Amino acid sequence: MSSVLAQALDAAGPQARLADCERSLRLFLRALWGRPVELKPLVALPGGPAVRRASFDETALRLPATWRGVPPGQGAALYRAVAAHASAHAEFGGPRFEVGTLKPIQVALVSLVEDARVEQLALARFPGLGRLWRGFHDARPGGAQTATGLMARLARALVDTAYVDDDAWVNKGRELFLAAREQWSDPGISRRIGGALGNDLGQMRVQFNFRTHVVEPAYRDDNTGLWHLPENQEPPTEDAEAMPEGARPPEEHSAQSDEQSQAAARPEEVAPGAQGEPEAASGPRLYPEWDYLIGQLRPDWCTLYDQQASAGDPRAVEAILERNHHLLQRIEAQVRRVRVERLVRLRRRLDGDTLDLDACINAAVDLRLGLAPDPRVHKLLARDRRDLSVLVLLDLSRSTNDPVPGTGTTILGLAREATALLAEAMMRMGDAFAIHGFWSNTRRQVDYFRVKDFGHAYGDLARGRLSGLQGDFSTRMGCALRHAGALLRLRQTHGRLILLITDGAPSDIDAHDPRYLTADARHAVMELRRRGIQVHCMSLDPQADDYVSRVFGKGHYTVLDRLARLPEKLPLLYLRLAG
Repeated sequence: MSSVLAQALDAAGPQARLADCERSLRLFLRALWGRPVELKPLVALPGGPAVRRASFDETALRLPATWRGVPPGQGAALYRAVAAHASAHAEFGGPRFEVGTLKPIQVALVSLVEDARVEQLALARFPGLGRLWRGFHDARPGGAQTATGLMARLARALVDTAYVDDDAWVNKGRELFLAAREQWSDPGISRRIGGALGNDLGQMRVQFNFRTHVVEPAYRDDNTGLWHLPENQEPPTEDAEAMPEGARPPEEHSAQSDEQSQAAARPEEVAPGAQGEPEAASGPRLYPEWDYLIGQLRPDWCTLYDQQASAGDPRAVEAILERNHHLLQRIEAQVRRVRVERLVRLRRRLDGDTLDLDACINAAVDLRLGLAPDPRVHKLLARDRRDLSVLVLLDLSRSTNDPVPGTGTTILGLAREATALLAEAMMRMGDAFAIHGFWSNTRRQVDYFRVKDFGHAYGDLARGRLSGLQGDFSTRMGCALRHAGALLRLRQTHGRLILLITDGAPSDIDAHDPRYLTADARHAVMELRRRGIQVHCMSLDPQADDYVSRVFGKGHYTVLDRLARLPEKLPLLYLRLAG
């Protein structure tokens, strides 16, 4: 490790390092299992989050190269506990579990029970490992009823016989696990017990976010090595109980029934096999808001109501398409040019055009170590698939009811016409898309309307909702962007884009400082970009260059000087952004 890198790591605060104890770990594992265990470091990507948990697969145990917040003097014990636990999976585990129809919370609990099962088998052979592992369990009875807290308490209850808990769910889990003592050699009990406990926890209506879930305690691995997934697929992250990240329900709405918390999807508008974000919830959601005067987010400051848009006449949208027949032909020609797919090299394939040099080197190393090499040592030349989700967000404030001179329609009418043509372009491109809108009436009522959701067909129902949109109240843009971004983060696609169509600056009747909501919208946009979501604004205000550049940044906005050209410009802007 270079001296510069070492100094940078030291400046980041106390942290343990794998390099300081790697040799002793190898000897420790060989002494446990009588065979060598391959250790490889896990290093965080530049600018990415720190590596917080170990991982393993059939070939190696991967440990964080550094563990932030852990003093070097305690690092050896943590690395030893991690290595003993993960290698116990290799010694006592079975074939990888199939996800099947399990919900995310069930996946997490099956993994937790499997962790306890392999530890109990290891303890039967090496009782001294109990002192090593139990020292990292610090869960205590009581406290808030959260999924994370209850799972940490259950994890301790399954390995620490002296631990006493007063929660019925935790005690039920321990009883089920101990009753299956004679079957601990069978990994199938983990799936049965974890699935049952997941059902119970779901009925308790506690909130659980699989995407942000971190396995506790710290010595346990991230559990990805326990599950069999198709190539390039991640563990499930969506759940009927899921809530957009960054939002939370007010206390009085936290115990809603299933019927209240999500609307039933209509069969005729759901694409076969498709999955999108959760249905619009009838209960409110609380979001923070940035106050530039104090330089902080005000937590739970805005109340947003997510709902389905009212239905109108779908024939109005059909009439729009008929009037713009020639423009549709031009869009079709542009789509054919953009749809030309790029050639890419797909690595680590069983068959292919050439050898994958990195995979060959890894296979040669495995052979030298006496391990079974990965047979996927080829590269394949293939077409690159488009992988994009687009959320069109319409400003529905009262000013959109203003007429546009010389057109015989309003700003909202032009936005509706442009969105109808845009939807045709996105359909022909094959990109996943949603159409939503919003208005606000102070921070206590931000109304968010869904016209079309991801995974739902763009049929008569969505067209009717688009034709039925009305304009009213104000433009609290930051709150709407945060909710749109939270929904878009549930999309497991490489590209994620919010295309905002607005006719003015952020404003509301309870915000008297004109800079306040503009600063909040800018903060929301920056948050989304840090999370990998791009935001582009189509502004219908010819005088918008000043404030729109502050909010969205150079190259991320388009100011339309002639509103009458919106139906033409919007689909072409999308094709440029998505191309």
